[in-house]
Amino acid sequence: MTNNPFIFTTIDGEEHASFNPKYKESISNKKYQYLLKKSNIPEFYWGIEFSDYIGDISITNLDKAKQYSKKCFNKEFNHIHLYLYGKENSTQKTAVAINVGKEVMRKGYSVQFLLASTLINKLLKVQGYAINEDIENYIDNLKQSDMLIIDDIFDNQKSIMWNKPESSALIISAWDMFLRDIVVSSTKVVMTSNVPIDMIKEKFGESMFHLMDRNFISLGFYDAVKEHRKRKFDNIFE
Repeated sequence: MTNNPFIFTTIDGEEHASFNPKYKESISNKKYQYLLKKSNIPEFYWGIEFSDYIGDISITNLDKAKQYSKKCFNKEFNHIHLYLYGKENSTQKTAVAINVGKEVMRKGYSVQFLLASTLINKLLKVQGYAINEDIENYIDNLKQSDMLIIDDIFDNQKSIMWNKPESSALIISAWDMFLRDIVVSSTKVVMTSNVPIDMIKEKFGESMFHLMDRNFISLGFYDAVKEHRKRKFDNIFE
């Protein structure tokens, strides 16, 4: 029945056609699976849902992330983006960001997941005088996505170039240009970071802070799953 867009029934000897809801559900699911495979979201996260979130310290912010995932393309969310931070690793912020993306893909929107370090490397390469069409096409394609999920931005542990004075200014300049271009477009941006927005001013300057502060909803996540994962690994040998 899922392969037929219509259901036919006979009433008083006359055949009537009605739309088959299972067909629509089947088509939507196939499109979601296609978008998921094209999104570059690691397969590890494909089966992890909002309902798998562990902890209760950040439940209020989890609920806000869920609401954003359902309403972010509504008019009231025009040019409003999402910044998820936790002061340590394993606070589930990447999983939450990806689930925001998965929710919008279920509605048929396109999503691209990428590490911030990967994006920064490419942005720096197009800062020079040499033309690299592959990288420029890559960045242009990113801007065509309905949503970008950028993981681990502003983390000097994940991208050592943040720590080099000679490259830090270039990174900030490249990131500023990219971000100013995209936050006024129709593309939604969801970022994760270990750096709260109020610390961006100290580390990366006032201009970057104000750009982030006025365009992003900031949600903190503090429920760590590090010990839970360790216990899970220990149990597999029992």
